[in-house]
Amino acid sequence: MTDAVLHWMSFRRSGKIVDLCADLAGSTPARRVLGDLVTLGHVEMTGVDGWRVAPPVLAGLPQEVGSSAVLCGARTPALLESLGRASDAWACRLSVLPQSEGPAVVTVTAPTSDALVHLAESVGLPFQAEAGLHLLACSPSIREWPRTPFPMVEGKVDTVRRFSKSRMRWVASSLVEATAAAKGFFRIKRDWDWVSLLKSGPGSASVIDDRAGRMAAAAKCKVVRWTRDGGLLSLPAQLYPPGIMARGLALCSGELPRFDRETRQIAFAGVRPEHLRLFLALTGLRLI
Repeated sequence: MTDAVLHWMSFRRSGKIVDLCADLAGSTPARRVLGDLVTLGHVEMTGVDGWRVAPPVLAGLPQEVGSSAVLCGARTPALLESLGRASDAWACRLSVLPQSEGPAVVTVTAPTSDALVHLAESVGLPFQAEAGLHLLACSPSIREWPRTPFPMVEGKVDTVRRFSKSRMRWVASSLVEATAAAKGFFRIKRDWDWVSLLKSGPGSASVIDDRAGRMAAAAKCKVVRWTRDGGLLSLPAQLYPPGIMARGLALCSGELPRFDRETRQIAFAGVRPEHLRLFLALTGLRLI
Protein backbone atom coordinates (compact mmCIF):
# COMPACT_ATOMS: atom_id res chain seq x y z
CA MET A 1 0.00 0.00 0.00
CA THR A 2 2.85 2.41 0.73
CA ASP A 3 4.02 2.02 -2.89
CA ALA A 4 0.76 3.71 -3.89
CA VAL A 5 1.30 6.35 -1.21
CA LEU A 6 4.80 7.12 -2.48
CA HIS A 7 3.62 7.35 -6.10
CA TRP A 8 0.79 9.68 -5.07
CA MET A 9 3.18 11.86 -3.05
CA SER A 10 5.62 11.97 -5.97
CA PHE A 11 2.96 13.59 -8.16
CA ARG A 12 1.45 15.73 -5.35
CA ARG A 13 4.97 16.90 -4.25
CA SER A 14 3.85 18.38 -0.90
CA GLY A 15 0.94 18.44 1.48
CA LYS A 16 -0.31 17.80 5.01
CA ILE A 17 -0.55 14.60 7.04
CA VAL A 18 -4.35 14.80 6.90
CA ASP A 19 -4.13 14.48 3.11
CA LEU A 20 -3.12 10.81 3.53
CA CYS A 21 -6.62 9.38 3.57
CA ALA A 22 -7.50 5.81 4.51
CA ASP A 23 -7.81 4.85 0.83
CA LEU A 24 -4.04 5.43 0.56
CA ALA A 25 -2.68 4.58 4.01
CA GLY A 26 -5.06 1.71 4.77
CA SER A 27 -5.30 0.73 8.44
CA THR A 28 -1.84 2.10 9.27
CA PRO A 29 -1.92 5.55 10.94
CA ALA A 30 -0.94 8.27 8.46
CA ARG A 31 1.77 9.60 10.77
CA ARG A 32 3.36 6.13 10.95
CA VAL A 33 3.32 5.82 7.15
CA LEU A 34 4.90 9.24 6.82
CA GLY A 35 7.52 8.46 9.47
CA ASP A 36 8.60 5.32 7.61
CA LEU A 37 8.91 7.24 4.34
CA VAL A 38 11.03 9.86 6.10
CA THR A 39 13.32 7.15 7.53
CA LEU A 40 13.82 5.69 4.04
CA GLY A 41 14.72 9.08 2.57
CA HIS A 42 11.65 9.43 0.35
CA VAL A 43 9.99 12.31 2.19
CA GLU A 44 10.95 15.25 4.41
CA MET A 45 8.84 16.80 7.14
CA THR A 46 7.96 20.50 6.89
CA GLY A 47 6.84 21.90 10.21
CA VAL A 48 4.70 19.86 12.57
CA ASP A 49 2.21 18.37 10.10
CA GLY A 50 3.54 19.11 6.62
CA TRP A 51 5.59 17.05 4.18
CA ARG A 52 7.32 17.33 0.83
CA VAL A 53 8.63 14.54 -1.35
CA ALA A 54 12.44 14.47 -1.71
CA PRO A 55 14.13 14.67 -5.12
CA PRO A 56 15.07 11.21 -6.47
CA VAL A 57 18.62 10.08 -5.75
CA LEU A 58 20.65 6.87 -5.88
CA ALA A 59 21.98 6.18 -2.38
CA GLY A 60 25.04 3.94 -2.40
CA LEU A 61 25.02 0.91 -0.11
CA PRO A 62 28.12 -0.14 1.89
CA GLN A 63 30.98 -1.00 -0.44
CA GLU A 64 31.38 -4.43 1.21
CA VAL A 65 28.19 -5.57 -0.55
CA GLY A 66 29.50 -4.47 -3.97
CA SER A 67 28.59 -1.57 -6.25
CA SER A 68 24.92 -1.18 -5.36
CA ALA A 69 22.57 1.71 -4.65
CA VAL A 70 18.93 2.11 -3.67
CA LEU A 71 16.49 4.61 -5.15
CA CYS A 72 15.37 7.22 -2.63
CA GLY A 73 13.01 10.17 -3.02
CA ALA A 74 10.21 10.66 -5.52
CA ARG A 75 9.25 7.57 -7.52
CA THR A 76 7.19 7.61 -10.72
CA PRO A 77 6.54 4.96 -13.39
CA ALA A 78 8.49 7.07 -15.92
CA LEU A 79 11.52 7.22 -13.63
CA LEU A 80 11.45 3.46 -13.05
CA GLU A 81 11.27 2.86 -16.80
CA SER A 82 14.26 5.15 -17.38
CA LEU A 83 16.20 3.41 -14.63
CA GLY A 84 15.41 0.03 -16.17
CA ARG A 85 16.62 1.09 -19.62
CA ALA A 86 19.81 2.61 -18.19
CA SER A 87 20.46 -0.55 -16.18
CA ASP A 88 20.34 -2.63 -19.36
CA ALA A 89 22.59 -0.16 -21.18
CA TRP A 90 25.28 -0.25 -18.47
CA ALA A 91 25.06 -4.00 -17.77
CA CYS A 92 23.53 -3.38 -14.34
CA ARG A 93 20.81 -5.34 -12.56
CA LEU A 94 17.64 -3.63 -11.37
CA SER A 95 15.74 -5.41 -8.60
CA VAL A 96 12.51 -4.55 -6.81
CA LEU A 97 12.13 -6.12 -3.36
CA PRO A 98 8.71 -5.71 -1.66
CA GLN A 99 8.67 -5.01 2.08
CA SER A 100 5.63 -5.41 4.28
CA GLU A 101 5.65 -2.05 6.05
CA GLY A 102 7.12 0.23 3.39
CA PRO A 103 7.45 0.76 -0.34
CA ALA A 104 9.43 -1.75 -2.37
CA VAL A 105 13.21 -1.39 -2.22
CA VAL A 106 14.47 -0.52 -5.71
CA THR A 107 18.15 -1.52 -5.99
CA VAL A 108 20.64 -1.10 -8.83
CA THR A 109 23.66 -3.42 -8.79
CA ALA A 110 26.51 -2.59 -11.13
CA PRO A 111 29.62 -4.55 -12.20
CA THR A 112 31.83 -1.61 -11.11
CA SER A 113 31.47 1.60 -9.16
CA ASP A 114 32.18 3.57 -12.35
CA ALA A 115 29.27 1.87 -14.11
CA LEU A 116 26.99 2.88 -11.25
CA VAL A 117 28.12 6.51 -11.51
CA HIS A 118 27.62 6.54 -15.28
CA LEU A 119 24.17 5.00 -14.94
CA ALA A 120 23.14 7.70 -12.47
CA GLU A 121 24.42 10.42 -14.80
CA SER A 122 22.56 8.97 -17.78
CA VAL A 123 19.26 9.05 -15.88
CA GLY A 124 19.98 12.50 -14.42
CA LEU A 125 20.08 11.31 -10.83
CA PRO A 126 22.52 12.43 -8.14
CA PHE A 127 24.59 9.59 -6.69
CA GLN A 128 25.86 9.47 -3.10
CA ALA A 129 28.42 6.78 -2.35
CA GLU A 130 28.19 5.17 1.11
CA ALA A 131 25.01 7.14 1.83
CA GLY A 132 24.37 5.56 5.24
CA LEU A 133 27.86 6.26 6.53
CA HIS A 134 27.77 9.86 5.31
CA LEU A 135 24.41 10.47 6.99
CA LEU A 136 25.64 9.07 10.29
CA ALA A 137 28.78 11.21 10.01
CA CYS A 138 26.56 14.30 9.56
CA SER A 139 24.33 13.45 12.52
CA PRO A 140 24.83 15.36 15.77
CA SER A 141 25.58 13.22 18.79
CA ILE A 142 22.80 12.74 21.32
CA ARG A 143 24.76 14.88 23.79
CA GLU A 144 24.70 17.72 21.23
CA TRP A 145 21.18 17.11 19.92
CA PRO A 146 19.24 20.39 19.53
CA ARG A 147 17.28 21.33 22.62
CA THR A 148 15.64 24.48 23.94
CA PRO A 149 15.75 25.61 27.59
CA PHE A 150 12.24 25.48 29.02
CA PRO A 151 10.82 26.45 32.41
CA MET A 152 9.62 23.53 34.49
CA VAL A 153 5.88 23.00 34.20
CA GLU A 154 3.94 24.22 37.21
CA GLY A 155 0.40 23.90 38.50
CA LYS A 156 -2.10 21.16 37.74
CA VAL A 157 -1.21 18.63 35.06
CA ASP A 158 -3.10 15.62 33.73
CA THR A 159 -0.31 13.05 33.38
CA VAL A 160 3.43 12.77 34.06
CA ARG A 161 5.60 9.95 32.75
CA ARG A 162 9.30 9.21 33.17
CA PHE A 163 11.39 7.16 30.79
CA SER A 164 12.90 4.29 32.77
CA LYS A 165 16.24 3.14 31.40
CA SER A 166 16.12 -0.02 33.51
CA ARG A 167 12.76 -1.06 32.01
CA MET A 168 13.22 0.68 28.65
CA ARG A 169 9.69 2.08 28.75
CA TRP A 170 7.60 4.93 30.11
CA VAL A 171 6.49 4.63 33.74
CA ALA A 172 4.10 6.70 35.82
CA SER A 173 5.64 9.67 37.60
CA SER A 174 4.59 12.95 39.21
CA LEU A 175 5.26 16.64 38.78
CA VAL A 176 6.99 16.64 42.17
CA GLU A 177 9.44 13.96 41.00
CA ALA A 178 10.02 15.71 37.68
CA THR A 179 10.71 19.04 39.37
CA ALA A 180 13.12 17.57 41.92
CA ALA A 181 14.97 15.24 39.53
CA ALA A 182 18.60 16.06 38.77
CA LYS A 183 18.44 13.95 35.61
CA GLY A 184 15.80 12.18 33.58
CA PHE A 185 13.43 12.45 30.66
CA PHE A 186 9.78 13.31 31.35
CA ARG A 187 6.59 13.60 29.29
CA ILE A 188 4.07 15.95 30.85
CA LYS A 189 0.44 16.34 29.72
CA ARG A 190 -0.75 19.88 30.12
CA ASP A 191 -4.29 21.08 29.48
CA TRP A 192 -3.67 21.55 25.75
CA ASP A 193 -0.62 19.46 24.79
CA TRP A 194 2.26 17.21 25.80
CA VAL A 195 5.74 18.56 26.51
CA SER A 196 8.94 16.45 26.55
CA LEU A 197 11.52 17.70 29.05
CA LEU A 198 15.07 16.47 29.56
CA LYS A 199 16.44 17.30 33.01
CA SER A 200 20.16 18.07 33.44
CA GLY A 201 19.82 19.46 36.96
CA PRO A 202 17.12 20.23 39.55
CA GLY A 203 16.60 23.68 38.04
CA SER A 204 17.48 22.93 34.43
CA ALA A 205 15.08 21.50 31.85
CA SER A 206 15.02 21.54 28.05
CA VAL A 207 12.55 20.59 25.34
CA ILE A 208 14.00 17.90 23.08
CA ASP A 209 12.85 15.51 20.36
CA ASP A 210 11.22 12.44 21.96
CA ARG A 211 13.53 9.91 20.32
CA ALA A 212 16.65 11.87 21.20
CA GLY A 213 15.39 12.33 24.76
CA ARG A 214 14.93 8.60 25.30
CA MET A 215 18.42 8.00 23.87
CA ALA A 216 19.85 10.60 26.26
CA ALA A 217 18.14 8.95 29.23
CA ALA A 218 19.53 5.55 28.20
CA ALA A 219 23.14 6.70 27.68
CA LYS A 220 25.77 4.12 28.75
CA CYS A 221 23.21 1.31 28.86
CA LYS A 222 24.29 -2.04 27.38
CA VAL A 223 21.34 -2.57 25.05
CA VAL A 224 22.84 -2.90 21.56
CA ARG A 225 23.33 -6.26 19.85
CA TRP A 226 25.20 -6.70 16.58
CA THR A 227 25.92 -9.73 14.44
CA ARG A 228 28.64 -9.60 11.83
CA ASP A 229 26.77 -11.98 9.50
CA GLY A 230 24.17 -9.80 7.81
CA GLY A 231 25.23 -6.81 9.91
CA LEU A 232 22.11 -6.97 12.07
CA LEU A 233 22.00 -4.19 14.69
CA SER A 234 19.18 -4.61 17.23
CA LEU A 235 18.08 -2.51 20.18
CA PRO A 236 14.89 -1.87 22.20
CA ALA A 237 12.10 -0.43 20.06
CA GLN A 238 11.74 2.48 22.51
CA LEU A 239 15.23 3.54 21.42
CA TYR A 240 14.31 4.00 17.75
CA PRO A 241 17.00 6.46 16.62
CA PRO A 242 16.00 10.04 15.84
CA GLY A 243 15.89 11.69 12.43
CA ILE A 244 18.99 11.55 10.31
CA MET A 245 20.49 8.80 12.50
CA ALA A 246 17.64 6.38 11.73
CA ARG A 247 17.94 7.18 8.03
CA GLY A 248 21.67 6.53 8.11
CA LEU A 249 21.08 3.05 9.55
CA ALA A 250 18.19 2.30 7.18
CA LEU A 251 20.32 3.19 4.15
CA CYS A 252 22.83 0.52 5.08
CA SER A 253 20.33 -1.82 3.37
CA GLY A 254 17.56 0.39 1.99
CA GLU A 255 15.07 -1.40 4.24
CA LEU A 256 13.03 -0.36 7.25
CA PRO A 257 14.11 -1.89 10.58
CA ARG A 258 12.32 -5.11 11.44
CA PHE A 259 10.18 -5.12 14.58
CA ASP A 260 9.90 -8.19 16.80
CA ARG A 261 6.64 -7.94 18.76
CA GLU A 262 7.64 -10.64 21.23
CA THR A 263 10.96 -9.11 22.28
CA ARG A 264 9.99 -5.48 21.51
CA GLN A 265 13.24 -5.08 19.59
CA ILE A 266 13.97 -3.37 16.27
CA ALA A 267 16.77 -4.52 13.97
CA PHE A 268 18.54 -2.67 11.15
CA ALA A 269 20.20 -4.81 8.46
CA GLY A 270 23.45 -4.28 6.56
CA VAL A 271 25.22 -2.42 9.38
CA ARG A 272 28.98 -2.77 8.94
CA PRO A 273 31.62 -2.31 11.69
CA GLU A 274 32.27 1.32 10.71
CA HIS A 275 28.56 2.14 11.00
CA LEU A 276 28.35 0.38 14.36
CA ARG A 277 31.32 2.27 15.81
CA LEU A 278 29.89 5.59 14.70
CA PHE A 279 26.41 4.78 16.01
CA LEU A 280 27.76 3.85 19.45
CA ALA A 281 29.87 7.01 19.58
CA LEU A 282 26.89 9.18 18.62
CA THR A 283 24.43 7.65 21.08
CA GLY A 284 26.57 6.68 24.06
CA LEU A 285 24.89 3.25 24.04
CA ARG A 286 26.98 0.11 24.58
CA LEU A 287 27.13 -3.39 23.18
CA ILE A 288 25.75 -6.25 25.25
